[in-house]
Amino acid sequence: MGKRVLSGSLVILAMAFGAGTARAQTRVVAGRVTSSQTGQGIGRANVSVVGTVIVAVTNDRGEYSLAAPAGPVRFLVRAVGFKRRQMAVTEGQERADVSLDQDVFNLEAVVVTGQATAVAQQNLANAVATIAPEVLTRAPTGTVEGSLQGKIPGALVQTNSGAPGGGAQITLRGVSTINGSVNPLIVVDGLVISNDAIASNMNAITAASGGGNASSQDNAVNRLADLNPADIANVEVLKGASAAAIYGSEAANGVIIITTKRGQTGAPRFTLTQRFGQFRLANKLGQRRFTDSADAVTAFHSDSALVGQLCTGGCPFYDFEQELYGGHNLSFETDGSVSGGTDQTSYFLSGLVKRDGGIAPNTGYDKQSLRANIDQLLGSRFHLSVSTQLIHSLANRGISNNDNTGTSTYLVLPFTPSFFNLQPVNGVYPANPFSPSNPLETFAFLKNAEDVWRVLGTSKLRIDALTSGPHHI
Repeated sequence: MGKRVLSGSLVILAMAFGAGTARAQTRVVAGRVTSSQTGQGIGRANVSVVGTVIVAVTNDRGEYSLAAPAGPVRFLVRAVGFKRRQMAVTEGQERADVSLDQDVFNLEAVVVTGQATAVAQQNLANAVATIAPEVLTRAPTGTVEGSLQGKIPGALVQTNSGAPGGGAQITLRGVSTINGSVNPLIVVDGLVISNDAIASNMNAITAASGGGNASSQDNAVNRLADLNPADIANVEVLKGASAAAIYGSEAANGVIIITTKRGQTGAPRFTLTQRFGQFRLANKLGQRRFTDSADAVTAFHSDSALVGQLCTGGCPFYDFEQELYGGHNLSFETDGSVSGGTDQTSYFLSGLVKRDGGIAPNTGYDKQSLRANIDQLLGSRFHLSVSTQLIHSLANRGISNNDNTGTSTYLVLPFTPSFFNLQPVNGVYPANPFSPSNPLETFAFLKNAEDVWRVLGTSKLRIDALTSGPHHI
């Protein structure tokens, strides 16, 4: 019995000694990933130890560090827009720099085709458009869908109007229907986003559709407007029947797959972007100036008595287009983020405060957003990813677009002479004898606001069921 106890003790001590030896047989390998053409560091490149789950991501200067096994290993280095490369790291080597060649045709890029599927671009059976994040934020835009215009081959991004807060319809080439929807499916970090919008019933005021099919008069906001462009890591667009094979019949109009940024291993990295600006009227319809009452009566002969009275001693001129759309309210955007982590935990946190001042009275767009993306390694085979976002937006859209009731401004001003004063007297707006409405009164009292609170959350658990040891090529 004593021998058995002694043997058991020796086994336990041997196991403890072996575990300590295994922990000691690691080393920290650091290096820098650069472009072979320019020599500049490549940010967000993946450096992994072949045959293991050990991986590191380079910082903005292309620097990385990871804990590698003590023996000879091979590193696999990959970066978007560059050809992948393997390199041998000998035993005891603590520095490993590598340069990557540019992938002109982007054939080695890994394209996300589903929530848990990906394939190299050169092996794809159909065309997939990929948009880099710097393309989306190169120039400031009101919303994400606005920044997609002209960047997706075969896609038509058409705005409903110039109202604040977005309102764009995205149609991929080859999709056509009479009464059905042509909107593609939107997937953000594996979560299918509902693009439904509650109609503002503006069509009931303007009768724009005339009793036929539903029109875009209500300026339905595309839910892509809820996202912060600075949070997006890449955008991929799937078209054709293969998209429906992955996501079902809802993807018959195509799929827009959006992946947000994740944390990188290393010290915390802070970014802060501040923008200030103004919105201005791009083009004016213009109004005619009348020289005298005879000139005015010639144009408005049916109301000659009233015209003659208004133009006694010469016709005055009121530029109500400039008065309605001449606002230059301050617009601003403040976006900040912090990211970092260890080999076990990484994080990406961001916040956005945005204000687009409208050029018309009682219009504008406000948005606040908070995002938290967390990645946690559970043991050696389980990887948990959590993405959450809180959005609040308030769009005061006013009235625009088509009109059959004489309510919208640009269907009122062409029929209203510039010598008639539409301004209020003692707080009372005069009735417009030349048109059914007074546009100054319409903008003063009409409220067309959309207040949205939205929480998006998704989680993913990845299991590495089978791994192999290092091998040499």
